[in-house]
Amino acid sequence: MNLLHAILLGLIQGLTEFLPVSSTAHLTLAEHLMFKGQAMPLAFDVLLHVGTLLALCIYFRRELIQIVMGCIGRDVAGRRLALWLFVAMIPTGIFGLATRGVKEAAKEHLWVYGIGLLCTALMLAIANRLSQARVNPLDQDLAGRDLHDLRAMDALAVGAIQGIGGGFGLSRSGSTIAIGVFRGLKLPTSARFSFLLGIPTITAAAAVELRGLLKPLLHHQPLPADLAFPAGSSSPVALCVAGVAVAAISGYFAIGMLDRFTRKPRLNGFAAYCLGLGLVMLALGTTGVLGHH
Repeated sequence: MNLLHAILLGLIQGLTEFLPVSSTAHLTLAEHLMFKGQAMPLAFDVLLHVGTLLALCIYFRRELIQIVMGCIGRDVAGRRLALWLFVAMIPTGIFGLATRGVKEAAKEHLWVYGIGLLCTALMLAIANRLSQARVNPLDQDLAGRDLHDLRAMDALAVGAIQGIGGGFGLSRSGSTIAIGVFRGLKLPTSARFSFLLGIPTITAAAAVELRGLLKPLLHHQPLPADLAFPAGSSSPVALCVAGVAVAAISGYFAIGMLDRFTRKPRLNGFAAYCLGLGLVMLALGTTGVLGHH
C-alpha cells in the first residue's frame, strides 16, 4: 500500500460516505481493483471513518452544541433531537449486528452491491419526486414536516433502514434520507437528521472495529495480517495521516454539496449514477470479471 492508495481511499471514503452513492460499494470495488480483492488494513479503515466523523462534527457543530445543551436540560429542542437520535440508534444496532456476518460475506460478491445500488437509485428517484410535489403544495398539510415535528416512528424507520443498509451497496445516507421523505419529512429535514444520525453511527462502528485492534496492542502482540499494513507498504503513519486528512476534507465538501442539493430536490443525478454503477457492478459480479459468483 502506498501514498497514492491512501489518498484515493480517503477521497472515496470522504465523498461517498455522505453522498447517496454507497461508500461500501465504492471501497469494495476499489479494493478489488487496487488490492485484487484483499480488504484494506482494518486500522486504516477505522481511521478513514474517524476522518469522516471529524467532517460531520465540524459541519454540524452548532447542532451538536444544541444537543449537548439539551442533554443537560438547557435546550428543549436539543433534548428532543437527542432523544430521537437515541431512539433511531436502537434499530440501527439491532439490525446492524444481525446482518453483520452477511455483509462481510457480501464483499466477495459484487453483484450483491449492484442490486443494492439499483435499490438506492429507485429510492432516491421516488424521494425526489415526492419532495418536488411538496415544494409548493396546494394543501399545506402536504408540505412535509420539519425537524421539530419528528416522531418516534420516523426515528425508528430511519434507524432500521440504516441498520439494514450500509453493507450491501444500499447507501446509508441515500436510504435514510429517502425513508425520512417517505415518512412525510421535508427533504432538507430528512437529510439533516440523516447527517446527525451519522455521528453516533460512525462512532459506534469505529468503536466496534477498534476492539480487534486494542486486544493485541494491549497484550503487546503483533497485529494479525488482516489488521496491519501489508509488507512493503509505505510508512503507516504517513498513510494514516494522508488518508484521514483527505477523508475529512472531502467529507466536509460532500456534506455541503448534499446539503445544498436537498434544499431544492436534486437527487435524480445521484439516482442516475447509482443506476449506472449498479449495472456495472452487477455485470462484473455475475460475469466473474471481478469477485466471485
